[in-house]
Amino acid sequence: MKIALASLAIALTAAPAAFAQGDIELSGAYSNVDIGSADLGAITGRGSYFFTRHLGVEGEASIGVKDDDVGLGKVELDHSIGAFGVVRAPISERFHMFGRVGYATSELSASVPGVGSASADFDGVAYGVGAKFFVTERFGIRSDFTKYDGDDNDADVISIGAVVRF
Repeated sequence: MKIALASLAIALTAAPAAFAQGDIELSGAYSNVDIGSADLGAITGRGSYFFTRHLGVEGEASIGVKDDDVGLGKVELDHSIGAFGVVRAPISERFHMFGRVGYATSELSASVPGVGSASADFDGVAYGVGAKFFVTERFGIRSDFTKYDGDDNDADVISIGAVVRF
């Protein structure tokens, strides 16, 4: 019992120190979503945590802000969420390139006046590359391209925005 309590105490005191050695980034971006014949827009928020100088994880959430008229109907992105593993290659202290792979799910809506509307889920593997340039030690610009391989459709997403690291 004493060994278990001592182990727990060591783990609890070591966890904040291990977390503090990591690298946390928060970013916001405008994303252009090209899916089929629809050209949609979204606001995307991301949170990243790097365990080492090169390896990390990232979560993202997007909300559609620009719909597109396709034929007689309208297509819109309701929302999208994803989780990724990230490999980072710091070229210099201020310039980083990265690759990411993970899983994402999105919900799309389509409507045709006089006919009705429908929604569909779009989920699958997502992968991409990007770069970050830090203007200051903490604030930078992020741009990336991500390919979403869905069940029935694919989407290409280009994002550009701001990133803050802690």
